Amino acid sequence: MTATLRSKTHKLLHGVERHSRLSLFVHLILATAIVINVVSVIFDSVHELAERYYLQFAIIEIVCTLIFTVEYALRVWSAPDDERFSGRPWARLRYMFTPMALIDLLAILPILLWFFTSVDLRFVRIIRLLRLLKFTRYSTGLELMLLVFRQQLGIFGAASAALACMLVFSAGAIYVAEHEAQPDAFGNLLKALYWSVITLATVGYGDVVPITPFGKFLASVISLTGIGIVAVPAGILASAFNAELRRRENEYRHQATRQLMGKRLTERVRHKLKSHQEELGISDEQAQSVLDDIRDVHRNESDEILTCPHCHQPLHMELKEAEGNSSTQKP
Repeated sequence: MTATLRSKTHKLLHGVERHSRLSLFVHLILATAIVINVVSVIFDSVHELAERYYLQFAIIEIVCTLIFTVEYALRVWSAPDDERFSGRPWARLRYMFTPMALIDLLAILPILLWFFTSVDLRFVRIIRLLRLLKFTRYSTGLELMLLVFRQQLGIFGAASAALACMLVFSAGAIYVAEHEAQPDAFGNLLKALYWSVITLATVGYGDVVPITPFGKFLASVISLTGIGIVAVPAGILASAFNAELRRRENEYRHQATRQLMGKRLTERVRHKLKSHQEELGISDEQAQSVLDDIRDVHRNESDEILTCPHCHQPLHMELKEAEGNSSTQKP
């Protein structure tokens, strides 16, 4: 009985049964609590509003924290039914150290700091904003973005290392060119590094600019280099997104082909395909295109089956003629 209830709780919280009304209701409550809490944190940072609506903000904080605490406790309790930890020892402890579980813990941590410590309330307010990260559970796009970042972490690390090297080199070069002409703006490498970051990021506030000819030349080269450095991670990210979307579309194609193998597109099959589509984050247009391609393939295969491989004549015509001849020969 307990195992069954735990399994149902896991499916409910992790959105396994996406079309269940109870699951939709639970996820709507959790998503609404996240949005209301983050909005209240933003307005609570306004001193006048914080004083006038102190009680309302406190009630929102307490209610949302209770919701998040119950959610966190249920997720930890149902962790043994997670396929990632099923059958492993210390399943609940393993789950508690996953990224999303740590985010859930951070969501309930601020009120504990508020009640039991004398920590600065501004620090607590900033931590409360981290609850917005819980929203990644309810957005396929954000989930896809985090997945792509994890997959390309090594490449982004290499790009970040190249960027760090370029920042140090450009800071050293502009320091050599400008520190005598502008000791206040480029008097040390830290000030030069600030300028280098702003210039390579192609922002260029204009508060610190080179005035020597060599410094201006360096600034031009560094600015153009910054465009390329920013474009490389963007290209990597776009390529990774495209590859992941293709992989998901191919996975949906495989699942749809298996579901439609020898079957008609009944309401039950359509329901299963819709669930697969939502799990993979496939748009309705992509899903419809995949289904159309599968129908075309099946239609072509059926045409090949009904065609004689030798004379390329339709076999159903021959069958009809044979049936007609046999009926005439009967007494």
